Amino acid sequence: IFLVLMLLYYKSGAHDIPQFIPAGGYPFLLVVITLLKLIFPLRSRIPMWNAVWQVVSAPLQSPGFFHGYVGDIFTSLVKVFQDIAWTAGYVVSGDFLVSEDLDISSKHSWSKTFWYRNVLIPVICLLPLIFRFNQCLRRYIDTNDRWPHLANAFKYAFSQTVTLFGAFHPLYLEHTRKVEKGLNVFQLTWLFIFISSSLYSFTWDVYMDWGLGRPKYKYLGPSLMFPKRGYYFMVIALDTQG
Repeated sequence: IFLVLMLLYYKSGAHDIPQFIPAGGYPFLLVVITLLKLIFPLRSRIPMWNAVWQVVSAPLQSPGFFHGYVGDIFTSLVKVFQDIAWTAGYVVSGDFLVSEDLDISSKHSWSKTFWYRNVLIPVICLLPLIFRFNQCLRRYIDTNDRWPHLANAFKYAFSQTVTLFGAFHPLYLEHTRKVEKGLNVFQLTWLFIFISSSLYSFTWDVYMDWGLGRPKYKYLGPSLMFPKRGYYFMVIALDTQG
């Protein structure tokens, strides 16, 4: 369905097929179908939405392993959530009814607004981190174990700080224009926090989540599923890019 509707969209926009509906109507149909699939059949969708609710309401409910896993998935889907927000704006604004022949600068004006770029997008980036942060705090409250729950919460708090600095970057850019000489404290602070947060998250991924990086096991782990050790070092190296 996705492939067919996207092909119809491109063909309609290029005027290669008769325009029975506006070209943007095909992505709109895809949105409607996706929403229906997220709701029906109810019997199999209710557990999914219950799991989502358990994640977003973590301070009020004790998260289990599965809910922590879902929370981790959310932190990896930030770009997807941003695309969903853009799609919502595309549909609600009625842009899907606008002709594809219009100049791009005259379309999607809502995506250039302050509330979208400087409020909604940063909030979307923050929410998954906040969910996991709250889960870690709730785990600490339930178990009274500072390690590893508070240390894990600190990782997400660190990442939130990086996102907040990025959200308010116009502030230090304005500061840069005013201060022509000397060090830019705002940019140096953001760079320090960004590098520190990345190293902290990388170390946590490798050492705590994957059980690797142990010197006594040649910087891997006590139990390896794959016969070639190079696979693990390759994945560790790739994690530095994530």
